[in-house]
Amino acid sequence: MREWTKPIGRRDDLLELLNTALRHEWAVSFEYLIHAYSMTKGAHFYEDPVLRKRTDIRAQTIQIAIDEMYHSLQLGIVIVKLGGTPSFRTDVIVRSPRIIDNLRRDKATEDRVAALYQDSLLRDGFHPEVRNMNLNISADEVRHSRQFEAMIAALEAGGCAESLMRPADRAVDARPETALLHDIMRLENALMHRYLHATILFSGDQDLSQRLFKNSIDHMRHWDKNAGLLLRWGTVMRIENAVVDASGMEVSRRPMPPVYSGKNRIAALKPLLPAERELVSAYEKLIPMVAPECREQLELQLALKREHLFTQLWLLQNARSVPGLE
Repeated sequence: MREWTKPIGRRDDLLELLNTALRHEWAVSFEYLIHAYSMTKGAHFYEDPVLRKRTDIRAQTIQIAIDEMYHSLQLGIVIVKLGGTPSFRTDVIVRSPRIIDNLRRDKATEDRVAALYQDSLLRDGFHPEVRNMNLNISADEVRHSRQFEAMIAALEAGGCAESLMRPADRAVDARPETALLHDIMRLENALMHRYLHATILFSGDQDLSQRLFKNSIDHMRHWDKNAGLLLRWGTVMRIENAVVDASGMEVSRRPMPPVYSGKNRIAALKPLLPAERELVSAYEKLIPMVAPECREQLELQLALKREHLFTQLWLLQNARSVPGLE
């Protein structure tokens, strides 16, 4: 991550800074979720220095990931407002075999990005609202660092420094229903980020952006639920395009979808419709394959996918019906 050693007074430098931060925020919003959903629920607790209560490490890591997603959204909207193009590249994503190694990486990441926001000061009078946003996000990152530090200390004090993340089970992954759920997870991840991309591009049009954002949140929630279902089945989510070294560490430089929608309304909306149809079809195929106790949640998720189809169809038809709409 680039270091900033002098005040920023040019628009291009400011856009470069914001896109550097955005690549980081995209990566950690996803990486922290991967770390959390590779742990057993309710297995490890710590005393949170901010919440001042005993807290599940897994649950708080998920909450921090959600904070980072909102940072991504804020940065993307500001970049568009300044006339720039948001980057949808990410920093590298890593999953190590030991829980504590992932938490140490998470804390170090928070420290680096807090320094990025704090050190990259804008010249006096140059976009003070952006400077204020950076300082506000930095405060969140300082909080996250303290929380990760407390998690690490709790594992060390409790004799759990060698505790491992949940491993993938090849036998479980080879089952047809698990293979299909992994495909669904990939589709959920892709649509979550494609909707966020469109939300950012059309952030000045509240009628459109809020509908798109709602769908993105639905896909994130369902990705979340499906990650929990994989744990119940005895395996863990895959990291897209990951390379595994001899120690078992997984590294991915391309964990997110590489292709996003066009910049006008029709070009942005049109590809989302077949993507939702593909996801609906996958859920309809999966549900009869799973045990009855798993079906209710999957059926609820399928129902929302059908709602997305309805919404996307009308958004596209309405956009096509208005002459001169960009």
